[in-house]
Amino acid sequence: MKPIESLKTPRTTIRRLQPADQKGLTELLCDKSVTQHMAFPDEMLTKEGVTNLLEMTISAYESERPLLSFAIAENGSGDFIGVTGFSPRENNEMEVFYAFLPKYWGKGFATEILASLTAYILIETDYGTVVAPITQNNHASIKVAEKNGFINCGLREDPNYKDLIFIFKKKKN
Repeated sequence: MKPIESLKTPRTTIRRLQPADQKGLTELLCDKSVTQHMAFPDEMLTKEGVTNLLEMTISAYESERPLLSFAIAENGSGDFIGVTGFSPRENNEMEVFYAFLPKYWGKGFATEILASLTAYILIETDYGTVVAPITQNNHASIKVAEKNGFINCGLREDPNYKDLIFIFKKKKN
């Protein structure tokens, strides 16, 4: 699947990561309150790890196996406020993710991003189901998934997480 160039939501633009996103991405991924619900290895959650991840993601956009990870920028200011993306799974499913700098929590950005990504995947691609894996204690993301019409399919094991996680799904109508 080819990575998107950009995708507008009412208050944001989902766009490809750029070298200028280094500062915001480092702030995001080195903040334990943000990464506690993520499946990143500890070595990636350092300034050097973030630099390597950013470079790898940017260079992979034009490869045969792109990383489908994107910056979220606030419309108007253009400020980096978080990351989002998706990755193919088995059974015609696409997994989605998002994370925001803490000062943008509780303002509806996650609900807006998940709605936009879900619509894009279900309308513009051949994937039939969007999957959101969510850790048991991530109550805010559980609420976001439910607001967007995702169904909780229960707790499951996932090799990327040490504890059982909830699998939320939304299918094409």
